Amino acid sequence: MSANWLYYPFVLVLLALSFAAQEFVPAFEFAQQARFLLPPVVFFSSALSVSFPMMLLMAFFTGLVWDARNLPYKEDKAVTIVMTSDVGLTTDVEKHPEVGGSLPFGYTIFLFGALGTLMQGVRPLFKRGRWELPVLMVGVAIMAWLLVEYLLMSFLRGSFVFPYGMWTKLITDTLLAMLVSPVLLYLLHSIAHKLRFEAPQEGLTFHFHHGS
Repeated sequence: MSANWLYYPFVLVLLALSFAAQEFVPAFEFAQQARFLLPPVVFFSSALSVSFPMMLLMAFFTGLVWDARNLPYKEDKAVTIVMTSDVGLTTDVEKHPEVGGSLPFGYTIFLFGALGTLMQGVRPLFKRGRWELPVLMVGVAIMAWLLVEYLLMSFLRGSFVFPYGMWTKLITDTLLAMLVSPVLLYLLHSIAHKLRFEAPQEGLTFHFHHGS
């Protein structure tokens, strides 16, 4: 195996380790249980550098493990939320805004695949070591993922409720993701440079021009 292709196993190991580390990441009580969402941030950051087929493989792995870890809890809580009054519903949603409907297992794979395709468009910036737009795109991807998930659950619940706590958690999760993404991008860029890995340019790619 050439040094160039050692980058892909490294990314997969990093993604797997992020799931283990997620179990030890504390939630912030003052921000409606917001926390660093390490596996999604690692996935979206890595999607900036890998090939399109590799990104799809990572989306499958990330979505599969994420749903296996989180969906059973959501489905158990859904029964309680349906049975509560409007006041109880608002309280539960504010504490756990990701809970409230029985989503199909594996749906996250498609969300990660779609958003990962969007992230692939800024691969030229990753190659050049420019973090401004990539960091912003990671935040956009995290916010879009959480918002779509909440809207899907609200649709299945048959009630669209947007309490203040939901927005607090959504914004805080996004800001925390943008805070940790520069570290991940620097790590990925450094490893890619050391392994002489070149970010592929096939597929969806935006074009950026150097200023004069």
